[in-house]
Amino acid sequence: MYYFLAMLAVMDICLSTVATPKILMMLWTGNTNVTASACFTQMFFTIMFSAGESSIFLVMAYDRYVAICNPLHYPSIITKQFVAKVCLFIVVRNVAVALPMPLLAVNLDYCSSREILHCFCENMSVEKLSCSDNTSSSIYGLVIFIVVGGSDVLLIIISYSVILQTVVVARSFSAASKAFRTCGSHLIVICMFYITIATTMVSNRAVKEIPRPVHVVLSLLHHLLSPALNPVVYGVLTKEIRHAIQRVLGKMKIHP
Repeated sequence: MYYFLAMLAVMDICLSTVATPKILMMLWTGNTNVTASACFTQMFFTIMFSAGESSIFLVMAYDRYVAICNPLHYPSIITKQFVAKVCLFIVVRNVAVALPMPLLAVNLDYCSSREILHCFCENMSVEKLSCSDNTSSSIYGLVIFIVVGGSDVLLIIISYSVILQTVVVARSFSAASKAFRTCGSHLIVICMFYITIATTMVSNRAVKEIPRPVHVVLSLLHHLLSPALNPVVYGVLTKEIRHAIQRVLGKMKIHP
């Protein structure tokens, strides 16, 4: 579990780093321009790290399923070799998923107006600037969202449905309490992640009905809110992490 938490922390840092430094520079200097190469690179990493978080949530759901439904087999299933294969799978899948999007976008013809409503380069906002037919790019983005995000969500729901069934069949309060402590933080983080993605997509589709400042703020929720709250949620709800933090703070000496 701690390997996967470390992977999630790295992915959170990478996702927030894609947009935050450029946004801070724009606020500090007032220069809101970005080169085309930097824009398409930012688009690629935004998609890749977002898909990476979804992949990690799926693997963590499987980890919780094995831990609760097959606890005796856990050490033989969730091994270091398994974690290494998971890392390789996440990298290969998400690079393969994210790479075609900027390649399709860079081949579009763009009009004289090149002002996006986002404060970072996001594929849907960049595509709207195109004067040529962007149907293939839009269809690919929608298919990837449905196939990758939809399959991850479906498998996560199946995993937790089996966990719930196992806990109900056990009819043990201690088992239910332990399962809640183990899965509660994961479920909260998953909900935050997918809700912010849904909010971003809806705000982008309904941009004409939403004031521009509100749209910009909503677009940042996915990049900043989830990475900021993930450590807090896991730190509060995971007993081992909470006790480790208390031990570290207990050793600190504060002088007046």
